[in-house]
Amino acid sequence: MKLYIETTVPNFLLTEQAPEKRRVTEVFFEWLQLSEHRVYCSEIVFEELTQAPEAKRSKLLRALSDLQPAILPVTAQAAGLCRFYLDRGVLPSRYYNDAIQVALCACHEMDFLVTWNMRHMANVFRQEKINRANLEFGLRSIRIVTPEHLIYED
Repeated sequence: MKLYIETTVPNFLLTEQAPEKRRVTEVFFEWLQLSEHRVYCSEIVFEELTQAPEAKRSKLLRALSDLQPAILPVTAQAAGLCRFYLDRGVLPSRYYNDAIQVALCACHEMDFLVTWNMRHMANVFRQEKINRANLEFGLRSIRIVTPEHLIYED
């Protein structure tokens, strides 16, 4: 499977506020090291992680880099789909980075976008809007899940 790792996932490796999500994220990263699934992200993820306080920044960047993710380029198609999302209110315009990452996943045919962002991504109502827009744009639906959804594979 092709798994896109969004910024919130590595961020939860070091969170103090949600110990249960932190543990699931740690298990998810261990699972990724052992699995044969292909890991992807974008420069946006690395840029957002560099905004973390220095004490956490290097750990977050190292954890993500250790997965050896392929970096998805922002294509003209992805930029167009992002604009499509924002113009139609599929995602709020102030969340450009969320919109472009969702667009990247759709355009590069990721099997899953993995996130802890329940408000703007891993939310069934938002996914419905995203997938309607994708179909209108001529692309397939995407699946947006939390790490917890993937680590219990049979």
